[in-house]
Amino acid sequence: MTSESFTNHNIFDRLNSLKEILGNDDVKDKIDLEKLSFFQTVFSYINQRVKLTIPDLVQQAELDALSNELNAGITQINSFSGSNNVGHLTNAVNNFNTAINRIKGFPIPVAKADFNFSRKISEFEKTATSKYNSLEKQKEKLENSISEFEKDLVNKEAEIQRLLKLIESKEIEIQNLSSTFRTDFDNIKTTHNQSFQNDKTTFRNEIDTIKELFREDSDQLKSSINTDTSNLVTKLETKYTEAKKLVNLIGNVGVTGNYQNIANSHKSSANFWRFMAIVFMSVFSGLLVWTIIDLSAEGFDWTKSLIRLFAAAALSYPATYAARESSKHRKLETINRNAELELASINPFIEGLADDKKQIIKEKLVEKYFGNNKNNDFLDLKDTEGLSIPAIEKLLNAVAKLKG
Repeated sequence: MTSESFTNHNIFDRLNSLKEILGNDDVKDKIDLEKLSFFQTVFSYINQRVKLTIPDLVQQAELDALSNELNAGITQINSFSGSNNVGHLTNAVNNFNTAINRIKGFPIPVAKADFNFSRKISEFEKTATSKYNSLEKQKEKLENSISEFEKDLVNKEAEIQRLLKLIESKEIEIQNLSSTFRTDFDNIKTTHNQSFQNDKTTFRNEIDTIKELFREDSDQLKSSINTDTSNLVTKLETKYTEAKKLVNLIGNVGVTGNYQNIANSHKSSANFWRFMAIVFMSVFSGLLVWTIIDLSAEGFDWTKSLIRLFAAAALSYPATYAARESSKHRKLETINRNAELELASINPFIEGLADDKKQIIKEKLVEKYFGNNKNNDFLDLKDTEGLSIPAIEKLLNAVAKLKG
């Protein structure tokens, strides 16, 4: 380690910090004499050893370790100064012991030693004297505190005696009040018992009267309820009969509703096919009229006339089919309308009959309307409404005669 590095090392700052702390009067007063003397001796010893150390022979790490131990000890002393915890001083002693063990290995000249034990003893006497003076001051403070405490104690004792006398007088007052309270309580109790017995008798009479009135009202209410219940039952029976009739009517609507829907469907189909028949018939008639008009004109063309006649004959078949379909759907509409009317009116007609007769009539209606297809026999119609081939030939001959 070079001399410059040794001179600038922080070990000297640590020693100065330790010297300042040990020179503080507050710290001296708080630390006991034995540990204070130990800390001062450690400072003197380490300070002298560092001054005697040969810089070129000491290691940087050893000097750093010594500086760290001194710093740890200084930190513990500062902590004790703030919290007065003796454990910090014990830790400081351990740190300084470690520092002493480290400083012992530092190289120093053999012949040179300026450690003066006489001066150290003199310093210890000064420290002891200072510590003694501090103890004397603390003793005087304690004596003054004890004197003040004794005076305060005398005052407190006098106050206690005064309070005891006051308590005795209050105790007498309480006994007098207790006696008065007991007398008043007995009087109030006697009066209250008498009043309670009177109120109890009056209350019992009132309860008996109210019970009797309640019993009479209950009997009247019971009789009224029975009468109202009988009337209500009669009304419910009447409503039940009306509801039964209404349900029958609703059932009739449910049964006949489908017939009505079918009849409406057939009506729409019949109208559609009737319209188609009218259209085909109109075209057919137009072609015939057009052919007849050409017969009277000059330059009559048999070919065009025949084509028109065959076209008119061809249109007769869809016109005939449309007319037949319209007639078929119209008849189905009539049948379903009649079925709807019969089913809807059967219950009002048989409502006054006996139940067995009603059942017989309903069974016959079942045989008639459900599973019976006799009403559809009209569907087997003969196609006699169309225009036949002989009719067309006769029509052509008549046209030829008119031309001749």
